[in-house]
Amino acid sequence: MVRDDVLRTLEQNRGQLVSGGTLSRELGVSRTAIWKAIAALREMGFPIESVSGEGYRLAETSDTLSEAGIVMELKTDVLARNLCVLSTVDSTNTYLKQRAAELPDGYAVIADCQTAGRGRRGRSFLSPSGSGIYISILLHPTLPLERINMITVAAAVALSEAIAETANFTPDIKWVNDVLMHGKKLCGILTEASVEAETGQLSYAIVGVGINVRTPEGGLPEEIRDIAGCLEDFAPHAVRRNSLAASFFNHMEACYRLIASGDTAALIDRYRSFIHFLGQPITVIRNGEKTPATAVAIDPSGHLVIEQDGQRSTMLAGEISIRLPGQAQ
Repeated sequence: MVRDDVLRTLEQNRGQLVSGGTLSRELGVSRTAIWKAIAALREMGFPIESVSGEGYRLAETSDTLSEAGIVMELKTDVLARNLCVLSTVDSTNTYLKQRAAELPDGYAVIADCQTAGRGRRGRSFLSPSGSGIYISILLHPTLPLERINMITVAAAVALSEAIAETANFTPDIKWVNDVLMHGKKLCGILTEASVEAETGQLSYAIVGVGINVRTPEGGLPEEIRDIAGCLEDFAPHAVRRNSLAASFFNHMEACYRLIASGDTAALIDRYRSFIHFLGQPITVIRNGEKTPATAVAIDPSGHLVIEQDGQRSTMLAGEISIRLPGQAQ
């Protein structure tokens, strides 16, 4: 599509003027087609400036989500090669669940805003426009059910690596999948799966992530202000959402390949590299009851080994939670 080709060229020359003649020649279309594409992009919200006789440029501060802006940095073979970018959706996970039977492996949807974003344990997930990105990926894996938790591990690793690559700081992972910086939660991850009743085989899995990129207008709600943070609170520069999304897809595919190949040890090694609370005291929360423990290790299956009263046990994701020293309630 001419519109996407124009956007890709302006993205590649962000902040610099590109003449209509240059666009016309490089893309092999008429000047009229270029003008129509620019008009369409402006209607979509892209801040494209024009200087008479000199051309067009995409404003340096532009951070509008777009398929073209993501795809130009995509290095995957499967993930997000079928990509849908929405301005608003109720929930990206719900969007894919409703279409899972008809969509291919690796199909991804990304939204600027969710009206009914969901987190773990039925919690809502704040998803305002312009301040974050909300992504879900549909997978049709041929995995044993006991390895499904590795998809969540992969998402946590991929997010952490994408943040390090695009925001230039290295976050921590709090088991199982909370991505933090200085104790502030930056992202939410929700993995959902469907199992065929007759065969017991996995039908599909959907991994959804929400990333707080910058503080929304009016600030974070008071009830999460002490526990949540945004990438730009810690990044030395503005974070471009298209680059962040592409980086996440790139790293997620690499992690997913390790799971599919059975090389989960390599994935767990990458997971452990972001976990810095081992050997420290933690609080274990089970059925509302809080007990002290020491975090000992991450086992080969991605489970947390703890020690209480001299006895070691393994925590399974979803059964209990942990709280780190100094972490807000």
